[in-house]
Amino acid sequence: MRAAAASKRLIEVRPMARLRRFRFSGGLGVTAAIVVMLVIMPVGVTLWQAFSGGLHTALEVLEQNGLGTLSLHTLAVALAVTPICGVLGVATAFLVERTRLPGRKFWALASVAPLAVPAFVTSYAWVTLSSAMSGYAGAVVITSATYYPIVFLLCAAALRGMDPAPEECARSLGCGPFRMFARVVMPQLRPALLGGMLLVALDSLVEFDAFAALKFQTFSTNVYAQYQVSFNSSGAAVLATVSIVFCVLLLAGEKLLRGKAGYTRVSQGASRAVARYGLGKMAVPVLAGFGLLVLATVGVPIGMLVRWFTEGSSQAISVAAAGTHDLLPATATSVGLGAGAAVLGMALALPVALLATRRQGRLATLIERGSYLSYALPDLVGAIALAWVASHYVPSLYESVPLLVFAYAILFVPFGVVSLRATFAQVEPAVEECARSLGLSGFRTFWRVTLPISRPGMGAAGVLVFAFAVGDLSTTLVLLPPGMHTLSTQFWSNSSTVAFAAAAPYAAVLVGIALVATYVLMSRFGKVRMLSAR
Repeated sequence: MRAAAASKRLIEVRPMARLRRFRFSGGLGVTAAIVVMLVIMPVGVTLWQAFSGGLHTALEVLEQNGLGTLSLHTLAVALAVTPICGVLGVATAFLVERTRLPGRKFWALASVAPLAVPAFVTSYAWVTLSSAMSGYAGAVVITSATYYPIVFLLCAAALRGMDPAPEECARSLGCGPFRMFARVVMPQLRPALLGGMLLVALDSLVEFDAFAALKFQTFSTNVYAQYQVSFNSSGAAVLATVSIVFCVLLLAGEKLLRGKAGYTRVSQGASRAVARYGLGKMAVPVLAGFGLLVLATVGVPIGMLVRWFTEGSSQAISVAAAGTHDLLPATATSVGLGAGAAVLGMALALPVALLATRRQGRLATLIERGSYLSYALPDLVGAIALAWVASHYVPSLYESVPLLVFAYAILFVPFGVVSLRATFAQVEPAVEECARSLGLSGFRTFWRVTLPISRPGMGAAGVLVFAFAVGDLSTTLVLLPPGMHTLSTQFWSNSSTVAFAAAAPYAAVLVGIALVATYVLMSRFGKVRMLSAR
């Protein structure tokens, strides 16, 4: 008890209202509001399309598609996947950042690697390996394997930004590793953990790519069926409204769980080494667990890619080799679109995250909550809504690269908001107040003080947006300009005709560039970690 009390005094657990003394200009709120208006634009278009035929027609569509069954399937996946990803993400992040784990730099990269494997590649790989992975079990395994790195990245960034003093105090007063983790570390991880689990839950509600090869019906799969069978945009929009309702309920629940306490680092500017825990006899089981996790999440998809290419007939391999002339242009297109989406997505997320951590009130809360609504829509529905807006109001953007990059940015902006919010929340406002008292303007204070401290969160946001944009399929199929190809669309076009030997090179390059980008971003923006004890 004494250890916990002493460490909490060092963490500065205070009501959020007392952390809002540092004031920004009114332009911050206006900018954040504009960002949220752009983010919820597809949601507004979808609601208009859903109820354009009247409430009675919308209810008929829900009844015809089996509202009860689809709700049960969708919620069952989300309820299983979210806690699994939470446990895996926190455990791997703590082991990498707070223990003397052998080869921890490799395991850090391996824990993010599943983000580099597109969900539809993982889906095809597991179903090819075993038909037993079809259905609910496969949906849970594949979705968990794909999305637990979201929680890992956010929690790892939060751990790098924590002041080690409370942990040292707790250990000096007799707290063991488990008690120290539960009473000191876990409360500080709450914003990152809940934010990551929120993103996982939202993603599992609208996931389609992971279910591409599974015989398991959810709202998203039926949305795609509406377009494939009759190109019924209003019917698909009606089904998407249920996802919006689920999203609003999740946002309300996450807000209640997060509470009003804020955890800020007292000595944010002083980088000190973290005393890491020795694993002792647990080293072998921990390494075995990491090995099995990496094998299931990365080894199976990559192994199946090799198998598809090497076990194909000689004619299929010859055709695949001949078809790789599109590999270089597709790679350049994917990298360019992903980089543009990462930069724009972080730029859009910055004002929202800063407002959420530096202002209090219903308006600031509403703006932050609104930024997550883009994730309430299946990617296909959001892309078609943006295409409709562009074709009717901005024809010059229709079927253009800027529209596709913009779509990626607003669809994945919740990743940036969650990551940056968790990082900004650890910055002690007194540091910013000190800079202001020395004559710096609000913008220069943010640029020279807040932003450098937030490098781990920036790296996590960039990795997430880039990885999901490069591997995105649904949005790309709708908005990619004619004559252009990406790695994901080329893989899809080949795999849909069972030409797996031809599809394998595109998937392999897709995984490779995402892994390289992940390593570069984590190394560049995660230098705070290098200051800790090795």
